[in-house]
Amino acid sequence: MSTTTLAKRNITASTVEQAHSELNAVVEEFQREAALLGRSGVLVTKTGPGRFTVELSDDVPYGFTHETVALTAA
Repeated sequence: MSTTTLAKRNITASTVEQAHSELNAVVEEFQREAALLGRSGVLVTKTGPGRFTVELSDDVPYGFTHETVALTAA
């Protein structure tokens, strides 16, 4: 499967409140961008403690926000 990422932002937060605030702001920004484009959805990936990546992606259907956790090898 081919992945098309139109925008990407990395977030690092030291508190739960900071994570929620920053994630909500970026997700809302990308949702507005998707609406202007008329395509793409938002993918939020937890990459570690307090670390997230938010992407505007064609792999997520328009109007949807998907959340996932990146698994690391032990």
